[in-house]
Amino acid sequence: MGGRRGVLSAKLLLPKTAKFVTIPRRNGSLFIKPMKHFSLAFLVVCLGLSVTFAQNIDALRSAGNGIDINADGRVVPLPADKSDALGRMMTNVLEAPPENMDRRTTRRAISLKKLDAEVRAIVERYETLPDAIRYLGGLTSIEYIVAVPDENDLLLIGPAEGWRTDAAGNVVGTQTGHPLLVLEDFLTALRLWHQPVAPRTVACSIEPTLESTTRLARLHQQFTNITADNADAYAAALEEAYGENPLTIIGIPATSRFARILVASDFQMKRIALGLGPSQVRNIPSYVSLISTSRPNISPRFWLIPEYAATTHDSTKLTWRLGNVRVRTLTHEDYLSPQRNRSTDRAALVWCRNMEENYDALARMQPVFGELRNNMRFALVAALIRQENLLQKADCTLTILLDETRLKLVEYPEPKSVAFRSVRSQSGFSTIVASGGVEINPQDAVRNNVRLDSRIDTERARLVQTIGDEWWGQ
Repeated sequence: MGGRRGVLSAKLLLPKTAKFVTIPRRNGSLFIKPMKHFSLAFLVVCLGLSVTFAQNIDALRSAGNGIDINADGRVVPLPADKSDALGRMMTNVLEAPPENMDRRTTRRAISLKKLDAEVRAIVERYETLPDAIRYLGGLTSIEYIVAVPDENDLLLIGPAEGWRTDAAGNVVGTQTGHPLLVLEDFLTALRLWHQPVAPRTVACSIEPTLESTTRLARLHQQFTNITADNADAYAAALEEAYGENPLTIIGIPATSRFARILVASDFQMKRIALGLGPSQVRNIPSYVSLISTSRPNISPRFWLIPEYAATTHDSTKLTWRLGNVRVRTLTHEDYLSPQRNRSTDRAALVWCRNMEENYDALARMQPVFGELRNNMRFALVAALIRQENLLQKADCTLTILLDETRLKLVEYPEPKSVAFRSVRSQSGFSTIVASGGVEINPQDAVRNNVRLDSRIDTERARLVQTIGDEWWGQ
């Protein structure tokens, strides 16, 4: 490794199962050297590292989702040049799909029993988890959960395809461009709903504090009429009044990738609404472009929540088919009372409708929104496995996938706040500040939106046969 200095640098900068080591030159600059030039087992022994679920250097983990988090936990937009650079790096890092995994199929099965054994063997050899496992065999969704007691197994079955990276470093399907399911996010959800007390809600929100709201009310008393003469003073006082908007994360580890996807999609939604970042979809203009700017201060609130279609099962409740997940966009009033359309902000209603109706197009242009929908489905899968005791019914014991001490997930920088300027827009003399969040609550869906479908009884045999000797099959 070039001497003791290089070893100490690796200890500080090396993800536990990384493919690259970042090493300082004597002039203070850095260079990145492929992991293949070093013995990972040697590094683990010398540095006392435990095996962690990680594949890329830290910088790569933020590629593609549109946000960066500084040392203080402040969420900021990811600069375009950094996004492009990270995208190029991901192109070089991403492993090609194995043979027969690169073609599109309507049904690919993942055996949790065999996946657990495969991961355990890799961890015990101090090797890196391959991308085929990291991206769950190329699954783009999960349509079936099948308990197989005779095999002590639980299967996840859904459409799959090969993969590639886009310009921003997102890993997407070769044919559809949809983001792939990520094992890291699935394990976060599965472990959450495997706890003795499962979370009722997983959510994030960006909201002004009570203190800043009070300061804002006083400011409006001071600036009763905004004109060209006092607009600059008002804008400066407004930024001081708001300061940092705290970012709240509920029900999930704030340092998880799952939480990062919640925050990134919430942050990007607000910036699209405010016209600070284009949606890249023609039918999703900004909220700002739809409003009347006669008011000095406008504070829309927007929320993203899942709407789960019915989940159906066979007569034995061992085979489950998941319905579609629709991502709803609601204004604050609709969010509080979905059955009563009490919003008087017509522009907000129009903008929400545009988001909902064109969400698929948005997810293709900005895959973080597709990843949010993937994680909404993961939450449903994990909650259903818990509610119906599917691991127990299948007598499927996961020896490492549920073990947080043996298979640690990457801890990302914790998002704590958002700068006021990142969620504020200006239109004439009107200042628009967006708030709201993302909320996932699959509990009602697994308790109240489930029904028998006898047709699944005839499908079961065919579904079980999709798995072979490997951890995946089709």
